[in-house]
Amino acid sequence: MSGEFWITLVDTADIVGFTMTFCVNIVLLGLLQTRGKNLGTYKYLMAFFSVFSIFYAIIESILRPIMHIENATFFLISRKRFNYSTRLGKINSAFYCACFATSFVVSGVHFVYRFFATCKPDLLRLFNMPYLLLWPLGCSIPVTMWASVSYFLYPDTEYTEAAVSNVLKTHYNWIKKENVSYIAYVYYQYDENGVTYVYIKNLLGCFVHYFVMSMTFVVMFYCGYATWRTMNEHKEVSNKTRQLQSQLFKALVLQTLIPSIFMYAPTGVMFIAPFFNIDLNANANFIVFCSFLYPGLDPLILIFIIRDFRQTIFKFICRGKKNSVDESRSTTRANLSHGATS
Repeated sequence: MSGEFWITLVDTADIVGFTMTFCVNIVLLGLLQTRGKNLGTYKYLMAFFSVFSIFYAIIESILRPIMHIENATFFLISRKRFNYSTRLGKINSAFYCACFATSFVVSGVHFVYRFFATCKPDLLRLFNMPYLLLWPLGCSIPVTMWASVSYFLYPDTEYTEAAVSNVLKTHYNWIKKENVSYIAYVYYQYDENGVTYVYIKNLLGCFVHYFVMSMTFVVMFYCGYATWRTMNEHKEVSNKTRQLQSQLFKALVLQTLIPSIFMYAPTGVMFIAPFFNIDLNANANFIVFCSFLYPGLDPLILIFIIRDFRQTIFKFICRGKKNSVDESRSTTRANLSHGATS
């Protein structure tokens, strides 16, 4: 598919995703405030994820990323909304990468909390003060690794400058080079004699990305499986507690599927395709399309799985319909009464 088609699709996903992310997460924050008493400290983790999702959507909307894979190179291109220096553009792109990594890491923390709550309840103290302050510090380590690698191990060179100019000219000819910033993940290239030149630093950076992704996925899988097994083995908990645990676990299962489909799988393709010199070209923008929609889809899981949240939403909708019907009936009676008197 052409670059023009993908940019149109991505920009549409930007508008839809941003609107959905903002509205759904605001609703979730309201539900956590009014109906989240039974969730304990977990509601604060959920609230953080909601606030982060809104922030992430804002960053994506500002930077308007394009992803392109060609000639064993993955290009992350940001379209500038206003003019700024090349260095600031590089920092912005690295910051976007940090937000991207944070979504993986925070998802893993969700599973760790549920694992502690179900399997190791004595360790839940680690989510209380003052230990709670250590979690952002711990999460910042892989996030900083991801962002630092993106900034330092992928420098702009004559080759990358020429390559990104060719990509824009060939696939996005309405976008000028001076209006973008980029990070080029060059795995290897062939010189005029057909000799392969491997970029060791770039491959090292990709290994760091793979490591962060793999560790968060392993954490989610292990904690999720252990939580499921423990819930099936222990029947002595109260019915109310078991129902809540079951609802939260169902939410986490779906919260595994959503990032797997919209984050892990696309990101895996993003890093693997250049290694095998698979030219996805503008089709690589399906990764951006998925990332725009993800922050708004994830909180929907919590809203519709957790019964208190779901019932609150349904009651609000039904009350609104009832008020609308009552108002319509009142208006009709008033009109009939007016007609009878006249």
